[in-house]
Amino acid sequence: MLTETQEIARRAAGPDWKDATVEPAIPVLASPSWRGVDADLWRLVSADGTTLIAKVMDPDTSAFSDLATSFTAARQAAEAGIGPKVLAADVASRTLVMEDLSELRGWSAGTLDKVLDRAVRLKVLEARKAFHRTKPLGRKIDLFAEVERLLNKCRTAGAPLPEDIGWLAMNMRELRDAIGASGIDYVPAHGDGNVSNLMFSDKGEVRLIDWDMAGDMDPLLDVGAFLVEAHDSESDAAECFEAYHGRFDRALFNRAWLYGVADDVRWGLIGALLAGTSRRETYEFLKFGDWRFLRARMAIRDPRFSEKLGRL
Repeated sequence: MLTETQEIARRAAGPDWKDATVEPAIPVLASPSWRGVDADLWRLVSADGTTLIAKVMDPDTSAFSDLATSFTAARQAAEAGIGPKVLAADVASRTLVMEDLSELRGWSAGTLDKVLDRAVRLKVLEARKAFHRTKPLGRKIDLFAEVERLLNKCRTAGAPLPEDIGWLAMNMRELRDAIGASGIDYVPAHGDGNVSNLMFSDKGEVRLIDWDMAGDMDPLLDVGAFLVEAHDSESDAAECFEAYHGRFDRALFNRAWLYGVADDVRWGLIGALLAGTSRRETYEFLKFGDWRFLRARMAIRDPRFSEKLGRL
């Protein structure tokens, strides 16, 4: 007997897949990697062994993502050759059907050890830049407005927020004002720095997956979210940014890095919100959120934080 979302996945794939076997695609892990949390992820296997991946998006995702935009972004990424091929995208059933990029096909999911190589990190940044050149998605992302919205939702829901959330929010408002004063350009972007949203082939190819945070945004937000996630130190991130940008621009790097800090606060709030509201109580949403808050807290307490704010 198939579950409801397995049935939905098979129907979304079309009549040729009506008798396909439906099995879990990956283990779900909320912490530390936020892997597979946004959906029930199924692998469809036909009688001849052909496979597809179907994502049936979980209602929890609506707290921080726009489904239509994420599906549009997935299609654009596929057309640009930087995301899996999309075979069906049905907003009504919340289902996205894609080619199977998995170990079965020579692909593996991103992990922090796989981005230790700067050449790999640059490939990821180049894939992001390629998406920036596609057409606008039609949904502008204001990271700081998102932080305020999520904070209000957490408070309304009685979600478990850290004791210093007022201090974190105050610093986000200072950062918002500093970046806003320097002006913002908008491009279509992936918007999610989690390395679990990357796929690597055994031939050295990179694909971006999971477009939940996609929208039209400052390209340096897209870059900064990844820089903060993929680098242990700011100096390593600066060297990678220089190679990506072609030259080192202190103001632009500061902007990207500070966006990454703000993105940590956003994800901290998402983790807290789902910890307080999700029916999926076995997932470690709070642990993930606490880790993101901790990293933001460390960055804000760094004496160079104020210096960065003054050099945007």
